[in-house]
This record gives sequence, C-alpha cells and structure tokens, in this order.
Amino acid sequence: MTYSKDAVSTAVEDLLLPSHERARLLPRSGIGVEGPLLVIAPPGNPVIRLDARLLDRVELIGRSPTTPLVMSGMATAGVVAGALSLLPGGVFLCAGMAYLAHERFSEARRRKHSRDLLLALGDLEVALHVADGPEAAKRISDQLSPYTRAAPITRPEVYEDARRRLQAQSQGMRDRSVRRELERGLTVGNDVVHVNGEFLQVGTVAFRLDEVREYALRGANLPLPGGRLLQAAMGLLVVAAEQRARNGEDLEALSKRIGEYEAWSGRTAGR
Repeated sequence: MTYSKDAVSTAVEDLLLPSHERARLLPRSGIGVEGPLLVIAPPGNPVIRLDARLLDRVELIGRSPTTPLVMSGMATAGVVAGALSLLPGGVFLCAGMAYLAHERFSEARRRKHSRDLLLALGDLEVALHVADGPEAAKRISDQLSPYTRAAPITRPEVYEDARRRLQAQSQGMRDRSVRRELERGLTVGNDVVHVNGEFLQVGTVAFRLDEVREYALRGANLPLPGGRLLQAAMGLLVVAAEQRARNGEDLEALSKRIGEYEAWSGRTAGR
C-alpha cells in the first residue's frame, strides 16, 4: 500500500452526505439508489457510489441463519483468488458496512424473505446485507436491476449506453470504450477507484492487487487516509470490470439485447 504526500490531508467531513440527502437513504443500512448508482453511506465515512451498469446482475439472496461461514469463490480472469469470509447476521463490519465476496448460493439456500443483495460481475459475487428488511432489499434490487448487463433493456438511457458500447467495440475503439466504461464506476467520496497496472488506486492511495485480494480473503476493508474505509471485495469488482473491458464485451449478447428492446419499443437507432 502506498500513499502520496497529500493523501492524508483529505478532509472526510467535506465528503459526508448532507443530512437532507441522507434522509433519502434506508435509515438502518445507509443504503440508497441515485439513478444507476448504488449509494452506501455509513456514518463517518465518505459516500461510496457503485455504478450498476458495471454489474451483470443484482439479485436477492437468502442467508442460512445457522451457517454464517460460507465458501468464497473469487475467480475473475486469473486475478481473483478463492476465499473464506464470515458475515455475522444483522451486523455491519466497520462503520456500518459488511460485504462478503462468495460463490453463488445454490437455489436451496435462497430464501423468499431475503435481506441481502448479490452484486455479480462474471464469477465474482459480492453480498451486501440490508439491515432494513427484505422489502427494502427488494426495492433496492428492483431499482438497480434494469441497469445491469444481464437484464432485458427497458429504459431509453440503458439502450443508448448499450448502443454506444456496441458501436465503440465494433469500430475498434476499445481503449476509448474501456476508459468511459470504468470512469467513476466506483467512488469513495471524490476519490475514483480504478486499476493502475498492478495496483488498485483509490484516489491518491494505491494497493497492490494481491494485497487487495488478501484483504478480501479476510472479508476486510481497505484502510484509507483519515480513517476512511472501502470493503476490499467492492474494489475487486473494479478489477473484474477492468479485465472484462480489456477482453471485450460479448457483442452477440449485447446485440441481442439491443434488438429485443427495439422490437419491443418500436425504436431503432437514430430515432
């Protein structure tokens, strides 16, 4: 982990969510939605925003109350390792957050009254506990799901974004598409989380990728200047998104989603 000279001078107080905006979040979890963004605002920590357009899926998952220890699988193009993580029921780790990167739960372990969200990108899956109950978790899931990449396109803005990605990759502008796709996909306050070579950069702070994986293996947070926190598993979502973008999106699947939306809506490119 490396720090630049001015990293420690960050004023956390200036990055906290104003009270009138916090009122729109779930009261116990500090979780909310702003358009395509998942907003996580633990007390005393800068607001974390994750763009759901990076994700393949957002689902509800059930948790076994008698089995808090679950096997964790984080395999994304060879850069994410298998892990074990512990998520105590009803408790947020560190400043109100608790995430768990884990292998997809089998259908037998899914529960009708789920209060966890599953954020999935390729083989990497991160669970986010919603302390406000199953109805609140479902509202968050329903609001974010239309922006994910496995969901049918139902919104004009999602259609335009899909067309842009298809056009950029079809015309060989992958680097430009990658930069735009990952721009501000995950932020902590004003700090953008992105991959820089063999490092995960959080603003001016850099963590080696293997270091991030070690933190995620323990279900731990990345320590940031000023006592700020970011769950390592969330950072691995950016690593996975970077790798997917470099490899190129599945253009056949993307074209199919675009075509289905055009047939459903009567809309075509340029209209």
